[in-house]
Amino acid sequence: MSNSAFTENEKSHATKYGMWKLLPIALLIMVSLILLGWWVWRMSEVSTENAYVVGNVTPISSEVSGPVVALYVDDNMVVKPGDPLIQIDPIPFQLEVDQALADFKQAKSEADAARFNVTLVREDRIALLDGARAKMQEKEELVKSSEIEIQTRNQIYAKEKELLQSSKDQLPGLEALKVNAGDYYVRFQRLAASGDIPVQDKDNKEAVFREATAKVESLKSQISSSEKQVLASGLQLQQAGVLFEQSKRSLLESKAEVAKAQAAQIQPDIAMSISRSLDSKIDQAQAKLSLARLRLSNTLIRAPQSGIISKRTAQLGLTINSRSPFLSITPLDLDNVWVVANLREDQLDHTRVGQAVYVRVDAIPEKVFLCWVESISGGTGSAFSLFPPDNATGNFTRIVQRLPVRLRFFDKENMDTRIRPGMSCKIQIDTNKKVKQSETQW
Repeated sequence: MSNSAFTENEKSHATKYGMWKLLPIALLIMVSLILLGWWVWRMSEVSTENAYVVGNVTPISSEVSGPVVALYVDDNMVVKPGDPLIQIDPIPFQLEVDQALADFKQAKSEADAARFNVTLVREDRIALLDGARAKMQEKEELVKSSEIEIQTRNQIYAKEKELLQSSKDQLPGLEALKVNAGDYYVRFQRLAASGDIPVQDKDNKEAVFREATAKVESLKSQISSSEKQVLASGLQLQQAGVLFEQSKRSLLESKAEVAKAQAAQIQPDIAMSISRSLDSKIDQAQAKLSLARLRLSNTLIRAPQSGIISKRTAQLGLTINSRSPFLSITPLDLDNVWVVANLREDQLDHTRVGQAVYVRVDAIPEKVFLCWVESISGGTGSAFSLFPPDNATGNFTRIVQRLPVRLRFFDKENMDTRIRPGMSCKIQIDTNKKVKQSETQW
């Protein structure tokens, strides 16, 4: 019994002694596993204190120049989109609007008058051409009638001359008959006085003589009348010739008037060109009026977005120059605020877009913000510096470079607008955890 008990005690003592001998080994293994886990964790995370908050700072400038007559904001004031910032003296710009409006009205009235003038000129020139053509047609008819009148008068004149000549040709014969009848009458008168012949024969010869005398006198009277008629016909023929020449000259003048009226048909086109140029003048006046109104509206400068007023240089009475910033607006929404972490080159091996990032802002130590890697810069900071390094000069010194990485907040709203551009941060990137896919191909 005692031997058996002693043996069991010895066995128990040996077992306890063996466990105590194995305890340092177990502790060593445990510490090694902890160190291995810590090393693996350190290898899977990227951290840096070279990080800071960045935001879109919007400089505000004016499109017009002028003195400030009203100032609505001050530094560190929160504004919303559309809030007034400053008012530049609007009076000179209102005068420009009034002048441009007057020019526009004048151009419009001139264009309306020009359009009305186009209609009048077109109708007037058409009527002028129709009247000239009608007058030329009348002159052509007059020339034709004058030509016919000349021909008629010429024929009448020729016939009357022929009749006069015929009467003149008859006169010698009748005068000879008269002389013969007179001789017979004288002879028979002596014979009748001596009683040699009857008195009746004397009376017969007297009657023949008187008849021949009457015929001669009648023919002479007819000749005289024919001569007057021939003279009158000649004058009428000359008058017809003069009228014919006048009608021909008048016809030439009418043709010239027609040609002039035809040439004047281009005047409606000229009037139309003038009207179109005045229409373009209206467009120019309208553009100037719109520009003047735009410049007037630009005298009241409003906030384009929400944010905090910073770097205000505008003062009442100070003349603002166009395109010169007089204040800045710093938007604090998380669409315009992000974190830039400058990682060493040896930290970029496992850094990828979309990985989870834990950010602690120095100004907000009580909270850790969850972010994600949105993009990685295209080059190191030195590559974009004013004097980039030139390692080909011979004096080469190897320096670990840093590459900016943009980190985006997961929160939708800024925490009481406490996150401000320029704040320092500490970040840790979990390279084993991808939380978001970038919507932009960076």
